[in-house]
Amino acid sequence: MKHIAIFASGSGTNAENIVRYFQGSETVAVKVVLSDNPVAQVFERMKRLGVQTVLFSLEELKNGVVLSKLKELEVDFIVLAGFLKLVPADILNAYEDRIVNIHPALLPKFGGKGMYGLRVHEAVLAANEMESGITIHFVNAEYDKGDILFQAKCPVMSCDRPETLANRVHNLEYQHYPAVIERIVSQL
Repeated sequence: MKHIAIFASGSGTNAENIVRYFQGSETVAVKVVLSDNPVAQVFERMKRLGVQTVLFSLEELKNGVVLSKLKELEVDFIVLAGFLKLVPADILNAYEDRIVNIHPALLPKFGGKGMYGLRVHEAVLAANEMESGITIHFVNAEYDKGDILFQAKCPVMSCDRPETLANRVHNLEYQHYPAVIERIVSQL
């Protein structure tokens, strides 16, 4: 059995989708969901699903406490799902090529520090792009610069607002992220 840890900072819809996808799996389980945000809705979602959660501070992320917890829980793979902090070097080194993130645009465009949530969709619309989508990538020491593993596209409509584009992109996230995670974890 491979154990996944999910890092999330917000509502937790992707985390919930991933947990539900792996419920009943004989090969992969979400062991823990970690967050740096004490008011993140992901805590309530995980409570309803019976998944262990861990709240940590930025200091604990940087000083090795989080890495120790991951090792204690025998985590094999890390999934970022709306987690907005850079992953520190000690975790990157311990989980080399075993940390993935999803970005709500087609990287390398519209990525980098500060590009998350509606900001991404606003930038896509401002650039008059014809399509957007998702990018699933390995995590490295820079925001949104890791090797791309998968992309899925959707059209940008002339009537789109950031919220309507976000809804279409979220649907791609829910459809593809768990399956891509499963494919990568099965190769460990």
